[in-house]
Amino acid sequence: MDLILEIRTGRERVTMVCHGKLVGGKEADTFRRSAILLLGGFDKLNINLAGVRLVDCGGLGSLESVLALATESGKEVRITHVSAQVKQLLQMSSLDKFVDRVGTLRPYLVADDWEAIA
Repeated sequence: MDLILEIRTGRERVTMVCHGKLVGGKEADTFRRSAILLLGGFDKLNINLAGVRLVDCGGLGSLESVLALATESGKEVRITHVSAQVKQLLQMSSLDKFVDRVGTLRPYLVADDWEAIA
């Protein structure tokens, strides 16, 4: 497996630092399951993608499913340290509207919500 997840806990927030490839298969499944488990115990989750060198559509789908779950359950998820390559992938898949000005992915999945906070 080409994905390493490092978990850092705090009082109110947990951070999942990702290293390697976030691609379809075992990596995307492990990422999704780990994030869902963390959201079960914390209301706020940071996902740090600084160490991610490759994301494909399977990894992007896992990321989107985590954001959808967080939105449905009233949790806060912040995706931080989005690389230029990941940002480009988000643009190609029309998800760049979820990237805010400082490079973090917003957990809003409805365009009206984005317009309200932009």
